[in-house]
Amino acid sequence: MKDLIFRFASMFLLSTVALTGCQSRGTEFLGSWVNEQNPNDTFEVIRNGDEYLIVGQDQKTRVGAIYKDGALEIKGALLSANLTYVRRTDTILAPGFFSQAEYRRKK
Repeated sequence: MKDLIFRFASMFLLSTVALTGCQSRGTEFLGSWVNEQNPNDTFEVIRNGDEYLIVGQDQKTRVGAIYKDGALEIKGALLSANLTYVRRTDTILAPGFFSQAEYRRKK
């Protein structure tokens, strides 16, 4: 009986560790986000294969992004921008004109 319980507990622990390690990188960015200072400024991050799509509030504006070094990197013709996820506050920091804009997860 002890052997059966030990085997079951070992299999459960191994399965839990394996499934936790298989979680995709960048899933913390998925979802809808709203600007803290301007509630009319929203966007949604969705998965697009191995990459991500950032969809604007009008559903017509779409920008591709890749997960790199813990951030979503958006490459433009001349510049690139990074979206950084802040786990402590469950917010995303994005570049703005004079400072960074902070977006919170839409509930």
